[in-house]
Amino acid sequence: MPEGLWISATNVKGQATIPGPVRLLLKIRAGVDKVGFRVRNGRVDLVPVTVKERHLRFTRKEWSKVEKLRTRGSGKVFQSAREAAEYLKSL
Repeated sequence: MPEGLWISATNVKGQATIPGPVRLLLKIRAGVDKVGFRVRNGRVDLVPVTVKERHLRFTRKEWSKVEKLRTRGSGKVFQSAREAAEYLKSL
């Protein structure tokens, strides 16, 4: 890709479209990949980012509690595995 400056306007939410040539260079797939903004010495770099969720392991005792809740039909929705683990500790 030739060097240059690509310009994108921002909308009212502060969002900007990453120009196609830049997405191709960074191998960023629209709607799939994430990007990071690295700030150093007053400069901002756009970098592709891979986010890997850390999975928590549950003990047999915790799974037993989960199974009891499931069979009673008293399910609960959690935003993360960590939140679920904290709830199980409270039972």
